[in-house]
Amino acid sequence: MALFKRRRSGEGRIDPMRLYYASDIHGTEVLWRKFLHAPAVYDASVIVMGGDVTGKVVVPIVEQSGGWSAELFGEPERAGSEEERLELEQRIRANGMYPHVMSADEVRRVADLSEDEREAWFADVMLETFDRWLALAEDRLTDPAIRCFVMPGNDDPHGVDEAIERATRVEACDERIVELDGHSMISLGYSNRTPFDSPRELDEDELYRRIESLAGQVDDLSRCIFNLHVPPYDSQLDTAPELDEHLNVVMLAGAPKLAPCGSTAVREAIERFQPLVSLHGHVHESRGATRIGRTLAINPGSDYHTGRISGVLIHLDGDRVDYQFVVG
Repeated sequence: MALFKRRRSGEGRIDPMRLYYASDIHGTEVLWRKFLHAPAVYDASVIVMGGDVTGKVVVPIVEQSGGWSAELFGEPERAGSEEERLELEQRIRANGMYPHVMSADEVRRVADLSEDEREAWFADVMLETFDRWLALAEDRLTDPAIRCFVMPGNDDPHGVDEAIERATRVEACDERIVELDGHSMISLGYSNRTPFDSPRELDEDELYRRIESLAGQVDDLSRCIFNLHVPPYDSQLDTAPELDEHLNVVMLAGAPKLAPCGSTAVREAIERFQPLVSLHGHVHESRGATRIGRTLAINPGSDYHTGRISGVLIHLDGDRVDYQFVVG
């Protein structure tokens, strides 16, 4: 397998590097497996998961006499054997949810928890699966030359950070500067404020301050990668249906009214620091690439519910960059 590795060659030249970026897989295990397979498929020596890695729903698989029962998309499911239960668990994981085998008494106990207690219980269940994902990375990423970075996004609960820190083949990058043999990458998984009050949101002033603090430490911004979960405001990488105060989609002439929802802080930082490339997720509907000054800004979008992973290959050659959208 050919790898595009960064190294000095004749007259101080640095050979090109290929980076694969994806985001917003929201707990869908098949997409995590495809992400880990990207180095083999795309000859990428660096892979980056840009946030919103975890899912939002636990599906109880209730132990009953003679088997197990569950509800998936409003439909009752039944597993009469261990093999059928494992198949049911796999279907649940493939749809970005977490199967959890429980007794009927435990289901009632969790239902009676306070909202904060239930959130803590959910985080524990989610982290069990996430730890297994990180162990899978250790099994799949056997080439030590491959670097794999994972960053939480605004939807990811606290606790994900600690799990990434413990991992052996996945590197933490959130709120850090990492060197990629000739290029620097700064990363920030927080978003601006959303209607959903997700776990990692900041006011625009604080969001800008954190980006500024990182970018100010980079020696050569012409070879810098911004890995920022939220896209820049009004960039066509941040267009989504507008919501009213009740979180209902605003309709206009019989169609959803679309509006920018990205970050003004991210846009201001890109305009000021002009990195080589800026990578974003967060807004699933806005796959695209645009120029903000000299910066190439990209959002590969997300169709996680389809079982396909939307990504982008970034080809870095000194202070030059090009890209290719890919779907797995």
